[in-house]
Amino acid sequence: ARSGMVKIHLGNTPNTLTGCDIDKLGQMTEGASGSDIHVLVKRALSEPVIKCQKAQQFLPVGSFLVPCKQYPNCSDCPVKLPADPSSKSYDCSHCGAKSMQLRNVQPEKLKAPDVCIEDFESVLKHSYSSVSKEDLEKYDRWTEEFGEVCA
Repeated sequence: ARSGMVKIHLGNTPNTLTGCDIDKLGQMTEGASGSDIHVLVKRALSEPVIKCQKAQQFLPVGSFLVPCKQYPNCSDCPVKLPADPSSKSYDCSHCGAKSMQLRNVQPEKLKAPDVCIEDFESVLKHSYSSVSKEDLEKYDRWTEEFGEVCA
């Protein structure tokens, strides 16, 4: 059920999640309420934007610029030092990474990364379930004793 909720909240957002990833998220969110999963997906959907905001280099991919996953992107990338002249180029001739920040990327040229499993794992490191294990056990006992109410 939790895996299904993840899929529903993802909608048609571009992502790289596989069926196994969705199942893994279902397992990782055991004990989470529907609201918890909604918040998880919402936060995971913002991770690509955060990656763009934090990027110090962007790679040209076709006619787009994609944020580099790390800085420097490769061991040959020139690293900006405080004493360097402002006219110095920090674009890498080896990997092609361009030294720039999000504010310097033309909006029509930006290609934000697709949502991936790592985005969910990052969010899960800092989140919690709003329903405790003890509360779930109470609900299970109540259901065993009184049954489920169906409309």
